[in-house]
Amino acid sequence: EERDLLPYQPGITALTSWLNAPLDESVNGQGFFGSSLASQFGSSFVNTHGVPRQPIVSLAAFQDSFANGFNRLMESVSTEHAMACMPLLPQISHAIGNSLAPSLIAPDKTEGNLTKNPRPLADHSYLANRALWDDWFLSGIAPQPSPAFSQIRDQKTVATDFFSSKSALPVARYTPDLGGQVASQLVTSFFSGVVPNDTAINSVASYLRVDGMFNVNSTSVEAWKTLLGSLKGQQVVVRDESGIESIAAKDSNTPVAGIGSPRNIITTDTSTMARDQWYGRRTLTDAEIDALARALVKEIRKRGPFLSLADFVNRRVGTDKQLARAGAIQSALDSNDVEVNKKQNTGRAVASGVASRFLFPDAEAGAMSYGSPGIVKQGDILTPIAPVLSARSDSFIIRACGEARSKAGAVTARAWCEAVVERDRNFVDPSDKAEALPTSSANKVFGRRFTLVSFRWLNPSEI
Repeated sequence: EERDLLPYQPGITALTSWLNAPLDESVNGQGFFGSSLASQFGSSFVNTHGVPRQPIVSLAAFQDSFANGFNRLMESVSTEHAMACMPLLPQISHAIGNSLAPSLIAPDKTEGNLTKNPRPLADHSYLANRALWDDWFLSGIAPQPSPAFSQIRDQKTVATDFFSSKSALPVARYTPDLGGQVASQLVTSFFSGVVPNDTAINSVASYLRVDGMFNVNSTSVEAWKTLLGSLKGQQVVVRDESGIESIAAKDSNTPVAGIGSPRNIITTDTSTMARDQWYGRRTLTDAEIDALARALVKEIRKRGPFLSLADFVNRRVGTDKQLARAGAIQSALDSNDVEVNKKQNTGRAVASGVASRFLFPDAEAGAMSYGSPGIVKQGDILTPIAPVLSARSDSFIIRACGEARSKAGAVTARAWCEAVVERDRNFVDPSDKAEALPTSSANKVFGRRFTLVSFRWLNPSEI
């Protein structure tokens, strides 16, 4: 039962003789891991997590963080009590942004207890995603160090240049919305010297607009293809066997935004993939993007409408095991119609004796090497697109038709018009500030103000 709590699946290999022991080591004394414990097929190092060396701009990039939480255990020692702080079980690898259900917890629950030892259990992915995705975001107003940025700038300079419209943020779709304020005065209010203050943390979102937010409830395959393939042709940082970094050669595929600085080995060759997938990288072809978009639209139709981003990212807790196993993107990646992880989704088997210990054995299905760079996870797909995702639309096209009729009821004239309206940062009742929670009864009912962006008359041929 203790082994079931680990973020990896242990196994035991029989040692028939010390002469043919399956335990090799490199010239540096390193063991081998990944696809084998032997030097012929294993690797002397594997990549499972990345440490960012520049400020991140996507919540999904936190998938590399330790997000298992801690709880305090009390153990009696004679007449005294010793306090121990331990990870809240089960330990989950890549919790944030991903959505796989823990097999130790029932599909319709997000918490539980061990059967023999009454230690508490929690679905870390579900709970962390619910706490983060709709209340927090990363503005990208952060220091820009080398070598990630050609021009080294401190945080206040980044803010000043952005709000003065001199340069864009790392998320290029973020644009300033000063609300009538002077850029220099706004930036001054955000900093105490060169350090951001509480005003910046609590208010900066109300001074940003996103040019083209993407509604996750969209069922347009073409729209999803455009979004999922937005990194097509982009170059990434890679490293060679000695750790020296460089920029990978440009190709026509879409790089997967998984672990940072992987080996420049694209893991698609089946003859070497078992080993290479533990430290290489992935790219997606146009055909794989198309299949993923189609599978994702099917999942959205099953699960939607999503009322929040956390609802979209998370699995659907309930008795439907298919929906409860993983979120929409992960389920699309694992569907029979998508080949992205098909070559890697082999070799994992759960013995009947082990499965009987699980409340949700279906959650054990998947690739043996899940968590390695060669497996495309939901968090990898979310990382580049998370900053522009929304669970609602803020721009709407409204069309109307008017008719004039004679006394006999015949139509004598007809006209069509079209208006584009956008949800504004300000509330309907201006008594509440844009960055504050609404207190006015009107604002609690109607929320933000809509503004008329454009209006035009339509020709009959446009209807």
